[in-house]
Amino acid sequence: MAYISADRRRRDLLDAALRVTADEGLAAASTRAICAEAGVQQSVFHYCFASKEELLRELTREVVAGMVDVAVESLTPGADVEQSLLGGLNSLWETVRVQPEKQLVFFELTVGALRAPHRSDIAEWQYREYYDATGRFLSRLAETAGIEWAVPVPVLGRMVTTVIDGLVLGWLADRRTDEVEATLAPFAKLLASLAVVAPVAAA
Repeated sequence: MAYISADRRRRDLLDAALRVTADEGLAAASTRAICAEAGVQQSVFHYCFASKEELLRELTREVVAGMVDVAVESLTPGADVEQSLLGGLNSLWETVRVQPEKQLVFFELTVGALRAPHRSDIAEWQYREYYDATGRFLSRLAETAGIEWAVPVPVLGRMVTTVIDGLVLGWLADRRTDEVEATLAPFAKLLASLAVVAPVAAA
């Protein structure tokens, strides 16, 4: 039998956990179900992860990072702020639209953690990652466009995160894609109004 690295096994288990949670819900994502989906023995799970909580943290990190990375990759150095914001929002939205199961998993991970006292810190950590990643996106945009934000980046990051969170959750409930897409350009315009030209450094 060909050797399969621990990293490959971890990847398989994370993918399996995402599928099980998306299809059947977080409550059904036991280590047994995850291993069955991945086609491995439970001993492999415990070789790759110290606990189910470790896997859930890693899965959360991937979902959050994946959403923001898409937006960051859309940034163009020197681009118009409003257009850059709209490009990032559109890229992020497209990721949500074609993979709604990942967003559902994100929300399930949050609620599941909040309901489990021994894992309640995961929910706080999850959103802290989300806020920080959004802040990095906004900071990178400021650098590429040569602007500063009139609102502190941590505050603005939380604002943006909250709006996107609400849009996605609402869309998962009603699937009114046209209504969500109609909000993106006005939201980008509103955010762009908080950008001010960065002062030129003295020679």
